[in-house]
Amino acid sequence: MQDIKNILLVEDEPSMSRLISFKLEKENFKVDVAADGEKALQKFLDETISYDAIILDLMLPILDGMQVLKKIREENKEIPVLVLSAKSQKKDVLDGLNKGADDYLTKPFRPEELTLRLKKLLGES
Repeated sequence: MQDIKNILLVEDEPSMSRLISFKLEKENFKVDVAADGEKALQKFLDETISYDAIILDLMLPILDGMQVLKKIREENKEIPVLVLSAKSQKKDVLDGLNKGADDYLTKPFRPEELTLRLKKLLGES
């Protein structure tokens, strides 16, 4: 049996976070949700919780996803970050990858693809 991986899901749309959480929990992930950039950073910097990966939306309230990504990379260069965003233009994807995302998946997406990409980032595939 594999270890349960802790995932920080940063998504402000409740129906999207429920769908992603449901799919990931079925795959034996533990999901912690933050609905805005500020809460995401608070959770990420909380030393009592250790995350194995982050799924990060870019269009967020308070702090946008790029600001969150920048702060995460200042603190931790190793944690896998998968950007999940409706921003699908080539320049958006390249910008996300250049600023430290390990992978970039555009919405709409197939939940199975998200799960596979996450597992690959975690070295499980």
